[in-house]
Amino acid sequence: MTTRYELPPSAAPAAINILDVLRGMGRRKLLVLGMGLLAFTGAAAVVRALKPVYATEAQVLIQNMETPFDRMRPIENQRGDAIDDRVVASQISVIKSDDLTRRVVAALGLENRPEFNPLIDGVGTAGRLKIALGFAADPRGLTPEQRALDRYTGKLSVFQLPESNVIGIKFTASDPQLAAKVANTLAETYVLWTREAQSQPTRRARDWLASQIAALRLKLAQSEETVERFRSEAGLLQGATTTLGTQEISELNTQITVARGVSLEARAKADSIRGLLLKKGSVDAATDVLASSAVQRLKEQRTEASRRLAELSVTYLSNHPKLIAVKNEIANIDRQIRAEALKVVASLDEQAGIAEQRVDSLAASLEALKSQESTSNLDDVKLKALERDVAADRALLEAMLSRYAEASSRQELSSQPGLGVIIQSAGVPSSPSFPKTGPMVLLITIGGLSFGLGLAFLAELTAAASRVNLRQDEPEERPEPVLKAAAPAPVAAPVVSAPVPVPVPVAVPVAVAVAGAGAAPAPDPGGEAPGPEAPAAAAPPEPPLQQAAPAREPAPVVIPVKPLTVWPKIIPTGDLSGITNVPEVMYAAQSMAQWVESARQKLDVRRIGLTTVGGGTADAPVAALALARAITMAGRRVVLIDMARMGAFLGGLCGVPHGPGLSDLVGGNADFTKVIARDSRSTAHVMRYGLDHSARAASLIMDRLESVLEAFSQTYDAVIVNLGEASEDTPIHLHKCQGALIMAPSARLPEAQAAAQTLVATGLSVAQHVLIGQPAMLAPALGNAEFAAANS
Repeated sequence: MTTRYELPPSAAPAAINILDVLRGMGRRKLLVLGMGLLAFTGAAAVVRALKPVYATEAQVLIQNMETPFDRMRPIENQRGDAIDDRVVASQISVIKSDDLTRRVVAALGLENRPEFNPLIDGVGTAGRLKIALGFAADPRGLTPEQRALDRYTGKLSVFQLPESNVIGIKFTASDPQLAAKVANTLAETYVLWTREAQSQPTRRARDWLASQIAALRLKLAQSEETVERFRSEAGLLQGATTTLGTQEISELNTQITVARGVSLEARAKADSIRGLLLKKGSVDAATDVLASSAVQRLKEQRTEASRRLAELSVTYLSNHPKLIAVKNEIANIDRQIRAEALKVVASLDEQAGIAEQRVDSLAASLEALKSQESTSNLDDVKLKALERDVAADRALLEAMLSRYAEASSRQELSSQPGLGVIIQSAGVPSSPSFPKTGPMVLLITIGGLSFGLGLAFLAELTAAASRVNLRQDEPEERPEPVLKAAAPAPVAAPVVSAPVPVPVPVAVPVAVAVAGAGAAPAPDPGGEAPGPEAPAAAAPPEPPLQQAAPAREPAPVVIPVKPLTVWPKIIPTGDLSGITNVPEVMYAAQSMAQWVESARQKLDVRRIGLTTVGGGTADAPVAALALARAITMAGRRVVLIDMARMGAFLGGLCGVPHGPGLSDLVGGNADFTKVIARDSRSTAHVMRYGLDHSARAASLIMDRLESVLEAFSQTYDAVIVNLGEASEDTPIHLHKCQGALIMAPSARLPEAQAAAQTLVATGLSVAQHVLIGQPAMLAPALGNAEFAAANS
């Protein structure tokens, strides 16, 4: 209980009442309306006195108008130069240049208009006064063109349209038709100037090409004359395809080859006939011998004699004179055939000798020609050098003639493509751009009313301040301060949420955390304000203070005594890959999944941590996996995060190989795509603990776990965190989730219930405990209905 000093209401300092000030401003409405009327009258007079001006705009598109058809020999895939903002800015400077300005002024005769030449109507007294005071330049020292240029520049606005290559040309004048003429004339003058700018280089190139062509023609004629003179002096006469000496050497080589072939053929035939005579004694197989007419007659006589011999041999004995005569005749014919064959051989030998003599003669002639041709090679090298010079001069002359023809075809100004095209001509405006009578009068009138309101407010504020000062100057008795006891702040009673019913065989309560806070003390009636403490000697006797009622402690958050469901204890023996298909496990996981779904729908709880108190090493990972698979059966997106360092056990249940995980993610050694895997039997995603089991990784997980869970809750409907067996860091990790499931056997179930109450009381959104019952592998295989009845 505390005490404080308070002053009575009469001791409060005087203040200005803003409502009185506003009521006083209402009494000064004549001042406000008068200022508004004065502003309206002044605005009307100003608008009437101002001379209207008209604005119009022409637009020019900046682009390279050249096409491949503008050239005599268009280049394939030819593209114009790129137009960027720097090119457009340069063209804006060209449009604003004095050169184009002088052309427009001269074309329209602007120096003869009073709007552009102030000396036509005279300077006037006001103008002379401004010139004398230095507020304006003396136009009498300028030429009419310079005066027109000054006025023209002030009325012209050239700008680039955003995100385009279009230039806007805006001009203002008192005459709407003149404004349109100036804008259109400037746009046309600019387009013509771009064509002139491209025509000048073309003209210069044409003149230069003409001079170079004349010089090249003379040089080419001299070069060709030099080539022909050198060819005749060196005797390098040109044949059909090459020089005469080269052709003659080629022909001699051909003749030598033919003569050698004839000689070899004759020698071969003669040797073949001799071989037949030596081996067989006859020349029946020799083609050349058989081709002889004498041999053919002899062969016919021998055939006839052989026929008679055969006939006589039938009638007479071998020693008969007729048979002996026929045999002698056949032997005589054979000797004659052999003699003819030897004659053929002699003829072939003679042909071979003649051919060899011809080869020798042709070889001698060839050697002579070679020696003669070798001396003319140096002359041929010089001739080829001269011919290359002639070819180079001819190619250069032809290229220059082609370019000259192209430049001549584009010599006319109308044939130049230009750099801009008018896409919008300036129209004659029907209404002035300045002044806008309605908006200007309205704004000035509103300004006058605002000024009047400000004057009225200041006047009333000054009057109220004067009245307050007068009241403070009057003498007034001030009562002594009274010491009062401050009543204790009422404590808000904690609100405990009732269990949330869910349509399952076992009731699924959801506990909601309530943060109890003390309410601020209510102000004292009468608007008393606390004042400074009085000295102890002058303080009145302290009145007795009432005893304050003791503040009520916040009611504890109620967690139902009955567990959410009964989880069958898991004994890790053998292959546990199908453990989640056991009916008891499926029923318990379905109950927890319905609890998680109810918490998500009613409290938007998506992050659930699961841990065990006094359970086995397999209960938490198997329960987390079964819960994740049960949630996915309802069509929800689930991610299962393994925070237990026995990550290989949960990974083996999911069919996920050992690899990077949460510790590698927070350490920056892997990204989300490397640490998330897919459950082999459901659509759930799994994040392993990781490969880094160092103390640094554990510290980084402690710091960054909440951010990781928050990121996952933006994508998934449920984030299940397997924390394994409870440790000293488990409460910290659970507080980074939104809900908790605490599993414990019957002996430690009160401890799990107390832990759930503490978590909710300290800020967790929802918590529940689960009873670990008999081992699933040893319990009878009951159906879901029987198991629910047994656990109820």
